[in-house]
Amino acid sequence: MAHLQKFGTSISDQIFPTFAHYAPLLRAQASTIRSIPCSTFAYGPSPRHQLDVYIPPSPYIVNNRHPVLLFFYGGGFVQGHRTLPIPSLDGLVHANVASFFARNYGYTVVVPDYRLVSHGAKFPSGGEDVALAVQWVSGNVDKLGPKQEDRTHKVSLFLLGNSAGGVHVSTFLFCNEFNETRANMLDDEKSRLRGVVLLSVPFSYERVDDEAKREILEKYFGDAERNCPLTLLKDSHRLQSSKLDLVKAGTRIMVLNAELDPEDECLVPRDEFVREWLKYEDDASRHALAIDSMKGHNHISPFLALGTDIESEEAWGHQVASFCNAAIKLDS
Repeated sequence: MAHLQKFGTSISDQIFPTFAHYAPLLRAQASTIRSIPCSTFAYGPSPRHQLDVYIPPSPYIVNNRHPVLLFFYGGGFVQGHRTLPIPSLDGLVHANVASFFARNYGYTVVVPDYRLVSHGAKFPSGGEDVALAVQWVSGNVDKLGPKQEDRTHKVSLFLLGNSAGGVHVSTFLFCNEFNETRANMLDDEKSRLRGVVLLSVPFSYERVDDEAKREILEKYFGDAERNCPLTLLKDSHRLQSSKLDLVKAGTRIMVLNAELDPEDECLVPRDEFVREWLKYEDDASRHALAIDSMKGHNHISPFLALGTDIESEEAWGHQVASFCNAAIKLDS
């Protein structure tokens, strides 16, 4: 992946050359990516509340539980679709992410759309959409496969939030508004939240000086620093001083960053987020947090790399699956 280094660490500079690099690699695997069946369902009242469900050919089942991975893509609060409408890629992105985990690991993968700024999205609407999608999964286990002797297996639920999608997942995890929904998912026997992967998430925005980005942040957040994931974690720390509800429930968190993520927007805020988390000094809190990196990747490349069938490109997907599988084996 040495080619990615020449695109630099600025997200805006990475976007077009990174897509151009991966497009032929994904097209070469198009038939494999499309081999996983997909069904679409509504999960809420907005036209944007649609999600795609990908059922694996050989479901992975441990302790009578089947893993379901909810993937929330990025897009800077202004772009994104559950399969990107790019003619040269013809519906392959983000189907490639779902196909990777379904084929290689037997996961059911759910890819929801969520409201963007152009649809009137304002904080905490991203967290609301995550909560609705999580509730839909809990109420529709029969649609997620697999079934055996007319009995549906229980679900071990995992959330994978990339960039802005990870901000919305963080809102759901740390904002008090979602305490009740979160509590239900942490204790739901039928569909229990077992793990979260925060992929290249900008945990705070105080160092963002690009005027166009600041305008978008103001439209979505209002006060971006007051409502960013880092501040929400600090608020949770004050209100849950002994231990986060996630930790008490045994849910694990992985913070995963690309080697070529921008320092000011991702890596420095990541370090601040980790330091805040580690203010919980108990063993359970420290054990609940995993921190890892994706060698050679930039901010845009990880979700494009899955499905290419190139070992070094897809390594981060195997990291995520190992993290999830370890949590599944501990579940009962």
